Amino acid sequence: MTRILITGGTGFAGSHLIEALLNEGYEDIYATSYGQVPSELKHLLPEHHFHQIDLTDATATTALIKEIQPDHIYHLASFAFVGESFARAGEVFQNNVTLQINLLDAVREHCPGARVLIVGSAEEYGISESPNELPINEEHPLRPVNPYAVSKVTQDLLGYSFGKSFNLQILRVRPFNHIGERQTTDFVVPAFISQVVAIENGKQDVLRVGNLNSVRDFTDVKDMVRAYITVMEKGLPLEVYNIGSGQGISMAELLEKIKALAKTEIIVEEDQSRMRPADIPEMVADPSKIKQLGWQPRISLDETIRRVFQSIRKVKI
Repeated sequence: MTRILITGGTGFAGSHLIEALLNEGYEDIYATSYGQVPSELKHLLPEHHFHQIDLTDATATTALIKEIQPDHIYHLASFAFVGESFARAGEVFQNNVTLQINLLDAVREHCPGARVLIVGSAEEYGISESPNELPINEEHPLRPVNPYAVSKVTQDLLGYSFGKSFNLQILRVRPFNHIGERQTTDFVVPAFISQVVAIENGKQDVLRVGNLNSVRDFTDVKDMVRAYITVMEKGLPLEVYNIGSGQGISMAELLEKIKALAKTEIIVEEDQSRMRPADIPEMVADPSKIKQLGWQPRISLDETIRRVFQSIRKVKI
C-alpha cells in the first residue's frame, strides 16, 4: 500500500487533495498542519494521521519523515499570500525556503526512494516581455516580481538541485490560479464573492477592487489536485509541469460573471490599497506538457464560481 504524506494538508488545496486521493482509492494518507486541524476536515482522516508541526523546525521535520516513511510526498506547505509578501518579505522567504530545505534533507536521509512533488507557482514566471511568450510554457524565463515568487523559485530550484545531486525522485509543478471552496479572501474570487454576499446581507455598501485589467488562468481546485496526482503517478523526475486551463480571463470579465449571480445591485469602487507594487499583466498557461500525461480540466469556471457562491453564502447566513 502506498503511504502518502501531504504537507500543508489541511490548507485549501491540501484538503481537496486528501479528498481526491481517497476517491482514487488511496487509504494510507497523512497530513501536516501548522495549526489546529479545522473541525470540518477532521472526518477526512483518522486523528493520528494529522500531524501538527512547524516544518521550519528541522528536528521535528526529520522525526516526522523518519516515523512515517512515506512513498509519496505532496509538498504543499508554504506561505502563500502574494500581496502580503511585500510587507513580510523576510518572513515569507525564510519560511518557504527553510521548510523546503528541512524536508529535502529529511527525505535524503530517511526515505531517498520517495517521490516528492514540489508545488511551485506560475508567479515564478513574472512579467512576459513579448506576446510571443504567451501562453506560458515550461521554458519561459523566470522573472519573479514579488518576494513570494522569489521564494517559490528558490523552492523549485532547491528541489532540482537535491534531485540532481542525490538522485532523489523530485517532481515539479507550477500551478496557475486555482479556485474553489475553502479558499481564503486573500485570493480574488473568494474576495469578490465574500463582498457580494456581504452587500446582499446589508453589511457592506460597495464592492472594493484592485486592478481589473490583469488577465489570469483559473482552474478549479478539484481539477488542480487531480493534476498533482497525475504528475505524481506519471511524471518524470526533475521535469517541470505547468498546470492551468490554457484560457485567460480579465479581472473585469471575472467580476461581471460574479455580479451576474448577485441577488442585488452591486456598485464597484476602486481601492488603491488593493493595488500591488508590481502586478503581472497576463498569466496564461500552456498546459500541453501535462496534457500529454492524460490530464484535462473538467470543471468550467462558471460552475466553480457557482459552487464558491454556495459555500460562502452558507457561512454568511
